[in-house]
Amino acid sequence: MRTWNYKGFDARGAERKGKIVAATEEEAQKMVTGMGVQVTSITRNQDITMPWENRPPSLKDRAMFTQQFAQLLGSGSVAQSEALGVAARTTTNRQLRAAIESVRKEVDEGHPVDEVVARKQYSHAFDPVFVAFIKMGAEGGSIAPSLKELSEMYKWQLRIAGMVKKGLTLPAIIMAACFIVTYFIMAKVVPTFMGILDGLKAELPPLTKVVKSISELASNPLVTLGVVGVIVGIMLLFRWYRSTPDGHYRIDEWILRLPLVGPMTRTFILARVSRGLSVMLKNSIPLDDALSITAQLAANDVYQKHFREMRAQAIDGLPMFPVMAGHPKQFPEQYWLQFRAAEDKSKLKETLNYLGEMYNDEVTTQVEGLTTAIEPILIVFLGGVVGVIVVSVFLPMTTMMNSIGSGS
Repeated sequence: MRTWNYKGFDARGAERKGKIVAATEEEAQKMVTGMGVQVTSITRNQDITMPWENRPPSLKDRAMFTQQFAQLLGSGSVAQSEALGVAARTTTNRQLRAAIESVRKEVDEGHPVDEVVARKQYSHAFDPVFVAFIKMGAEGGSIAPSLKELSEMYKWQLRIAGMVKKGLTLPAIIMAACFIVTYFIMAKVVPTFMGILDGLKAELPPLTKVVKSISELASNPLVTLGVVGVIVGIMLLFRWYRSTPDGHYRIDEWILRLPLVGPMTRTFILARVSRGLSVMLKNSIPLDDALSITAQLAANDVYQKHFREMRAQAIDGLPMFPVMAGHPKQFPEQYWLQFRAAEDKSKLKETLNYLGEMYNDEVTTQVEGLTTAIEPILIVFLGGVVGVIVVSVFLPMTTMMNSIGSGS
């Protein structure tokens, strides 16, 4: 795909210009014309494209598109093709915008929208949840209500993901700041005081000698470069290992075992999959399809494995709760007991919705608790480091002054 600059006039005679993503100039011209613009010029965009400008669509991008598409179709006076055109023009993600324009073109040619978005070539833009809701809406005669329901689910997922991100980001920033301040003190401040002590030719206590040695290492540019190189190497190695199937599973499993972070991740996943599965069942998506999509919603290989096992049980006509009961670390007893009761009474939709709300509240509590617990620990750590440095610097000075006072 390439980016093209276009200029032209709309039906009211107003000048229109902008950018559009298309494979060829001819395709770009057709897409702009389809937007109701009479083209006067189309040129290849020569701007430098940053890597993040071609990023895959995020959940936020999909949520905004789904909400707008649903609102336009729900008005009853906007056709699918026109609604897709408007949604494409207001979408900021390039990949999603190009996919929407391609879908719009095929819809204009008479292809059903539910069949088009399900094609493999658009899998990067439209997730399985979106495809399933479009399909169910089309079978019911109107996709607007299904898309509105999906839009609400997307917004709920964004809200809960934002809470988790906030809970993890703030402590990470504070931790990074603590280490940067500590490194600056050791590399810039401590050497100044150590120079004064060397000038006094004072006998240094063991603690001061240790701090001085660390300070000399921190102030050495080669050591600094070495530390940075090791950190970058570890990050690249971690990224490579996570890209392997076994590594991805092991890291997801390790994350669930981490103190503080692990329980919060588990609660977040349970809240997300419970609400997602409830909404899909409410919109008459078949259970086996809903469980397959739920496995992807979990975004964790450990939970994906469990939901695939549950799907196999459901296909065979067997109860699903034994899979949960066999993995108590991932599914607390309270969760699978309520799931079992709902499964017995055929009330999965209602119970899963309740569980989603309950674990949503628990995520909020855990995020606040994580931030509250980590901040004092890091502050105490930084205060302890500064205290050790101060003691190591002033201890030899105090010893010298006591010696002078005794000699006099």
